[in-house]
Amino acid sequence: MSVVLLAVIQAFRGPADDPDPAYQRPGILDLAGLPEPASPVTPQVPQRGRPAVVFFERPGRLPALCGALPEAELAGLADLVVVTSGTGGCGEVPVVSDPAGRLADAYGMSVPVDGGPPIGYAVIDANGSIRYRTLAPEVSELYEVAVMVGAL
Repeated sequence: MSVVLLAVIQAFRGPADDPDPAYQRPGILDLAGLPEPASPVTPQVPQRGRPAVVFFERPGRLPALCGALPEAELAGLADLVVVTSGTGGCGEVPVVSDPAGRLADAYGMSVPVDGGPPIGYAVIDANGSIRYRTLAPEVSELYEVAVMVGAL
């Protein structure tokens, strides 16, 4: 039975998934060595006293994420910033270009199966600590992010 289950899981894995399925959107705060201090992404993110969410997205997928963010009402819960390996805008949400992947490394983001830049997010608490990070190829499901922020 477990061999069949493993085969089914592997059949649905995509190129942007985490190589270790245990870390693909587990929904558990403080997993795998967290919390740990969050590196600055912008002068305002992270800031003490306010949670933040750092999204990691590839340039070609940026419009979908940026289109979904206003609908999610996350800005009322946390400061938001998008890190991308290319360039682009995201309305009111700041975008930081990081072609070398230094911020993804600083945040401990896994390298996806395809070896490209990570697609996912990190949740930072009001003390400036990373409490959750995951690869999430379908990050447009932003209600999950709101649940994580609300759990802080």
